[in-house]
Amino acid sequence: MKWLFEQEARGIKFGLENTRELLSRLGDPQHRFRSLHVAGTNGKGSVSAMAESVLRAAGYRTALYTSPHLVDFRERIRVDGKCIGEEEMLRLAEEVRNIAEDMAAHGRHLTFFELTTAMAFTHFADTGVETAVVEVGMGGRLDSTNVIDPVCVAIATIALEHTSFLGSTLPQIAFEKAGTIKPGVPVITLEQAPEVIDVLERRAEEMSAPMTVVGRDVGYEVLSSTLEGTEVYLEEIDAVVSVPLAGRYQGSNCALACSALAEMMRRGVYIPDEAFARGLAAVRWPGRLEVVSQRPHMILDVSHTAAGARTVAAELERMLDRKAIVVLGVLGDKDLKGIADAFGSIARYAIAASPETTRAFPAEQVSDALSAHCPTETANSIGHAMDRAMELASEDDTILIAGSLYTVGEAKRWLDGKTCKGDIR
Repeated sequence: MKWLFEQEARGIKFGLENTRELLSRLGDPQHRFRSLHVAGTNGKGSVSAMAESVLRAAGYRTALYTSPHLVDFRERIRVDGKCIGEEEMLRLAEEVRNIAEDMAAHGRHLTFFELTTAMAFTHFADTGVETAVVEVGMGGRLDSTNVIDPVCVAIATIALEHTSFLGSTLPQIAFEKAGTIKPGVPVITLEQAPEVIDVLERRAEEMSAPMTVVGRDVGYEVLSSTLEGTEVYLEEIDAVVSVPLAGRYQGSNCALACSALAEMMRRGVYIPDEAFARGLAAVRWPGRLEVVSQRPHMILDVSHTAAGARTVAAELERMLDRKAIVVLGVLGDKDLKGIADAFGSIARYAIAASPETTRAFPAEQVSDALSAHCPTETANSIGHAMDRAMELASEDDTILIAGSLYTVGEAKRWLDGKTCKGDIR
């Protein structure tokens, strides 16, 4: 695994040729299971988790591939809700390493994400997975996951992200996400910015892919949303369902997931009515407005775009009766001002920290961005920031830890009494 994580230094490389070559040498495992491909900026992980949970409740042997992970690399690769075993993970890492070194000898260097995607697809095929839910890593058109032939494509809300790679405007980013749309394969998306819908519709038309816009072509209504979960009526399945995920936007994500599943049903994937209710009630997706303790409330959220942070902050403002103590850590390629403005608006006090990666903004810079909104201080680690937040909080307070998956991952290790240093990231 040390060798695998060393490949992160190769950074991000778009293109599918190397992934296809690697998978070919592994026997093209991606063709041995059917799949749902999930793209987008905000909510694609939640959509993926909901869809997989319903499919599992329907009795299928399921897989879920997501990225990045919060605490343990094995979270990325799951079969029937269980993380890949350590022994199997190491075996697959060695198998892809042998191929990668041979390819490198011929001038073709594989990235970390190309290698992990191949490991996931091989594990799914080897374990007899029937249906996999595959979350796009970045973008879509040239993302390593875009080698599958899905039954359906779901595209969640699109916002500005990874602008140095995907483009600086919403239409440019939507173009990359739209690259997941395949000839004749139905695509389901959410009602969102008109310029995004225009790009997606053009691509769908070019691909002769039937497209449904949830909220426009098929309806849903969020009936309630608290920190305990969200209840929503879904026209697609004519049912009221509940998900134990907070935030009204989870009602939208639920509608998208269920509309994609309904499309899969129209294409031969049988899902009984009761599987929707059971699967959605059982879904778990850590780090998304996740309440991890009471008195004081402690909430973890991984939102790391300005748009996502604004949405989460608006939901917390609606649900909380007082401003929160905020612990914030943000990676250096993100919109620090936008994220700090969003979370600063609901903070009575903020503690800035830097997660343990060279990619993070220094705590002092995060503190400066928050200082326009509330009193701030810095801490030398996420763990120390959480210690300080607990000192400041009364039983009636809320502590929000946010800004990055890295930040939330370190918060979870702090909660588990573990050190962050040396953990697989």
